[in-house]
Amino acid sequence: MAPRKSNTRKRGNTFPGEVDSSEVAKKKRVGVKTYIGAHVSIQGGIWNAVQSSLNVGGTCFALFLGSQRSWKRPVLDQDAADKFREVCSLQGFDPAHILPHGSYLMNCGSPKEDVFEKSQALLVDELSRCSHLGLNLYNFHPGSSLGSISVEQCVDKIAAAINHAHSQIPAVVTVLENMCGQGSTVGGKFSELKSIIDKVRDQTRMGVCLDTCHAFAAGYDLSKDGGVKEMLDEFDTVVGLDYLKALHLNDSKGKLGCKLDRHEDIGKGHIGITAFQDIVNEPRLRNIPLILETPGRPGFGDAEQIELLYSLCKD
Repeated sequence: MAPRKSNTRKRGNTFPGEVDSSEVAKKKRVGVKTYIGAHVSIQGGIWNAVQSSLNVGGTCFALFLGSQRSWKRPVLDQDAADKFREVCSLQGFDPAHILPHGSYLMNCGSPKEDVFEKSQALLVDELSRCSHLGLNLYNFHPGSSLGSISVEQCVDKIAAAINHAHSQIPAVVTVLENMCGQGSTVGGKFSELKSIIDKVRDQTRMGVCLDTCHAFAAGYDLSKDGGVKEMLDEFDTVVGLDYLKALHLNDSKGKLGCKLDRHEDIGKGHIGITAFQDIVNEPRLRNIPLILETPGRPGFGDAEQIELLYSLCKD
């Protein structure tokens, strides 16, 4: 499910397209331990993602690096990249709290050779964009077997694409997203994510982003008392918490184990508000980006949900 465009509002004395460089805005991100934000728009220029995050009160953010409709995109303009770096620095957004999201066209586990080759090339292009933007994380969906190859063969292809991209572009960490288990997607089980990581040559450049809706739909019961802790304990045992780089915060329209990717606004679905209170107060999730990908509704967009989540923080 694609993140929607951010529901923004004016803050302070800023106007659309203008960056709030006030001391209040910068101080908000100094000493923060719980980083909460949203997937924001890059419309009008990639640097505008920073303003979009400020507008909703985010202390971190996610963004696409280009069009989701095309395999081939214009080369990233260096002036735009420099402006993005400058604005991030001005507003105190650390690269560790910015999470680019991969194109939904990409399927690095595809049994179709033409799709695999295009996906591999797109992964290289996306990592290159991260590098030019000064970003060190890149989140993407692992891939799908399309039901025509085994999970093991799909895992091999995903790892091969990552190894190839790592050989072309240095430093950027590739962050696998857990999936909901729908159809022939790989990554619904933590063990599948670990299988991919195990086949990557440079595992220091691997990470995982846990999506709460995907985890719940795949059968991890975040809604029960202690469910968040239980999920993180299992992740630590199977994969390792050192690999956890981010969370996507989404309630679920579907019930536990439904295997449906149906995001819902915070506290409005089957996961429930208590789980998100546990998440924002979980010490093991300090200092990593917690990113909203919720559908939103009038009066309850990104700004309101970020404010709600911060109100649940005990410190």
